[in-house]
Amino acid sequence: MSNPSNHPIVPPLKDCVHRAQELLRACVHCGFCNATCPTYILTGDEREGPRGRLYLMKDLLAGTTPGADLEPLSHCLSCRSCETTCPAGVHYSEILDTVREHTEGERSRTERALDRLSIAALSARRPLAAIMGGVRRLRPFIPQALKQRVLGSTEGLEWPVARHARRVGLLVGCVQPALRPDLDIKAALVLDRLGISAQRVGPGCCGALPFHLHAHDEGRSTALATLAWAKTGDWEGFTSTASGCTAFLKDYPRLFQDTKAAGGAQAFAATVTDIAAWIDPAHLPRLSERQRHRIAWHAPCSLQHALKEAGRVEIILRALGHTLVPVADSALCCGSAGPYSLRHPRWATALGRRKWQSLTGADPEMVVTANIGCQQHLAHHGDRPIHHWLDLVYDALTNPDKADRG
Repeated sequence: MSNPSNHPIVPPLKDCVHRAQELLRACVHCGFCNATCPTYILTGDEREGPRGRLYLMKDLLAGTTPGADLEPLSHCLSCRSCETTCPAGVHYSEILDTVREHTEGERSRTERALDRLSIAALSARRPLAAIMGGVRRLRPFIPQALKQRVLGSTEGLEWPVARHARRVGLLVGCVQPALRPDLDIKAALVLDRLGISAQRVGPGCCGALPFHLHAHDEGRSTALATLAWAKTGDWEGFTSTASGCTAFLKDYPRLFQDTKAAGGAQAFAATVTDIAAWIDPAHLPRLSERQRHRIAWHAPCSLQHALKEAGRVEIILRALGHTLVPVADSALCCGSAGPYSLRHPRWATALGRRKWQSLTGADPEMVVTANIGCQQHLAHHGDRPIHHWLDLVYDALTNPDKADRG
């Protein structure tokens, strides 16, 4: 680790290792987790499933396998589906994060360089936003198959003035504002219509991007900056329009356990909820028959496995009058998994194709999701419209006569 062990925001690694070893004892090796592990389903390889990885991680933490192959850990999407499935309640993701930090020195120089390059490219919000802005201006000339990759602009949208007693801090992320600059504004306008003022919060990144690319200290430093922002205003709570970011915000206590920042992280996380929790379905309009759609709902892993919020968005979509078609294997990851699709494109593509087939099996008019990474990744695999669920809520509240999207 680059920071000294007594750094105020870095938990002592030996303590984390000891806790991970304790958590490993909960595993009863039943193998139920393999049934919902996307990489195990693709390969049928025990080493590429949670049970096999837990055996490997146990040996790595004990120091009994110097020079062990770390590829199975790299292939893990951190989707946390195994945690939802596990009857023993094993905290797999916490163990994995500890092991990845513990074995950082054993990774190749090439792997580290690729991680640094990914962080630099994805966190450079202004250059990325400028590039995407230029691409959006060319949208009329882009082939139809690629248009879904060039998402909405802020034209005609303006952040509402804070005027309500209820106020929520809306985290401004790093990648999403470049790819979907309209989405946070739409969310603020939706909440404004429902009597809640949303205000921009945060330094940019929540810390998930560097942390998941092995820059653990940088991820903690970025998270600490977000905690500092959280103290600057009087907000009822905090949220994000990207479920991946919200899940990481909720995990702050784990990042800072046994440090001086632990108390603040715990208090902050207690106020973090998915943005769907701020929207009362009873206050939404019921769309006319011609405005309703047959929707395939894709619940991101961050929403259903990390946040444990499966079902809330579905209630909102049904309240608007939309029909949700059945989706096979809905618990399986689409292969996006933050920066995973950049590092392991072959695996991510195979999972994306499989997910798209499941989503479109019942012939929906459109696919709807809750995370920008999933939306971008799935758009590779078909020409059917794919939207963030907030797009539909925004349209229902602000464009009641609009009949179709896409």
